[in-house]
Formats: sequence, structure tokens, C-alpha cells
Amino acid sequence: MQLFDFENIPITVLDNDGKITYWDNFLTENEAINLFNQLLTDSEWKEEMISVYGKRYQQPRLTCWYGEYGVLADGGYQAIAKAMPLTASLQFLKDKIEQETGYRFNCILANLYRDENDSVGYHADDEPILGINPVIASYSLGETRRFLVKHNQQTYNSLKVDLTNNSLLLMDGCLQHFWQHAIPKTKRPMNARINLTFRLMPAENKFLSPLIRKGTWIFKSPQ
Repeated sequence: MQLFDFENIPITVLDNDGKITYWDNFLTENEAINLFNQLLTDSEWKEEMISVYGKRYQQPRLTCWYGEYGVLADGGYQAIAKAMPLTASLQFLKDKIEQETGYRFNCILANLYRDENDSVGYHADDEPILGINPVIASYSLGETRRFLVKHNQQTYNSLKVDLTNNSLLLMDGCLQHFWQHAIPKTKRPMNARINLTFRLMPAENKFLSPLIRKGTWIFKSPQ
């Protein structure tokens, strides 16, 4: 296992069956503080339901979608939902991330980890709705939380990265097909953390295919 601590320059954390890159101090301190307070107050936070092995549970965190599309967690991230429009601050952050990484994004899944009891279990962002080899840019605000990554087949191969306030982590290449990641609960008291995961859900994706007419969304399931 490895534990990483970085300066404010892009660092390649992983380059094996996919790639992970990390930036510290991505925005200015004031920009990060203002964005955190804005998101905490103005986002339409929801505690969605998920199905695990036939049983339904509330997700142990709050979520909110921004951008062109949202996707419902209930049903395995296959149904399209409305999303909040990007604020000026989010548009600024998106533009900066796109300029730095060279990737384009049109959707943001915001996650609010209220305290040490909120978490997300091991998973991969490999839903068909995201297309082949999806790219995820994950920007963190607030409390530092530990990010765990493990290989699907090489059980000895794992990483630990502390995601600090105002940091960016990029997952690209074929990473989602070979690795899983998680934010575990902790026994140590934690303040709130907001995580913004930037994604691209192209309209031409055959798994998406929405019709947008006067605010009406229609999702066509894959045949």
C-alpha cells in the first residue's frame, strides 16, 4: 500500500491499467472557500435510494446534479433526471479543469459527506451511460477524506490518497474497468466535505439518447 502527499503540481499517482493524476491547491483559497459555502447552502441536496442485492437503502451521503444531465442512483444510474444549471463559480471551475486536463465535461455529480458516518463503498464509474473508458475529474472541498483504490484482479495492488480541500483528482484511460475506489467511514470526527465529480455524458451515446423538449426528458434503454 502507498500513502501520498503532494505539492501543488500535477502528480501521476497511478499509471497501470488506467491513470490517476492529482493536483493540490487547484483554485485560490478564497475561490475554494466561497464555492464550498455556495454549494453547501444553494444545492438541492437529496438522499437517494439505492438497491443492493435486492434490498433498498438510503445512500450514506447527499447528492445533487449540475449541468446538462443528471442520473438517478435508484435503478443503477440508468434513468435521466433534471440537473441544476451551472453557477458562474461552477462554470469557472469546469473551464479551468477542462483547460488543465484537456477533457470536456457536461455534468457534475456533487456529493456532500456530512460527517465521518457518510461514505461511499468500493465501486467503479463504469455505467454504460458514461460511454467507453469514462473520464472522471473529482474536485474536493472541505474536510480531508481518505480515497481508497484497489485493483479488481491484483488484490495486493492498492492505493490510499488523502483528498484535501481544494484538490483535484483525475481518473482516465481504462481505469474504471480495472480498478474500484471508495471513501470509507471513519471513527475520527469529521466536518463536512463536498466532492464534485465532473463527467461527460454525450447526447450521441446510444445508452443516453434523451429527447429534450420544453423540459421533458425521455430515456431510451439499451436494446
